[in-house]
Amino acid sequence: MKAVFVIFVAIGTIFLALESGIAIKCFVCNSYHQADCADWFDNVTQHLVQCDDDQNRCRKVVQEVWIDDHWDVRYIRQCAKDGTIGPYQGRICQERYGSYNVRMRYCHCDNQDGCNSALSTKMTPGSHQLMLLMLTFFLALSLPHMLILRR
Repeated sequence: MKAVFVIFVAIGTIFLALESGIAIKCFVCNSYHQADCADWFDNVTQHLVQCDDDQNRCRKVVQEVWIDDHWDVRYIRQCAKDGTIGPYQGRICQERYGSYNVRMRYCHCDNQDGCNSALSTKMTPGSHQLMLLMLTFFLALSLPHMLILRR
């Protein structure tokens, strides 16, 4: 019975170690080419994309340009290497105003796959390290008992 527990803990530890090394998944689309990329965003019509290993966050950009007496709005969702994560895990965006009637909002997040869309209840990146540490601790406690049973 203890062998089953040790094997379970070992497999869980390996799984979490591999998962914590995998890059985040984000929605990648542009409303200029894909109307379903705009808000209200429907994450059923778009697919998560595995970001490169050096891209550890998702980005949503809302770009507004004054053209022909109206605001032309585009939504861009993508993987990102950097960018400031705003308050409330990126739900508060940074706003920038440019010359020639240009407004931009940048939202960055890294708390879950697909965070540049809707809310979810996935563990935060820090909790993976805590879980890995706990599993390693339990494995270290179980190993001496396994060695004693084999003698």
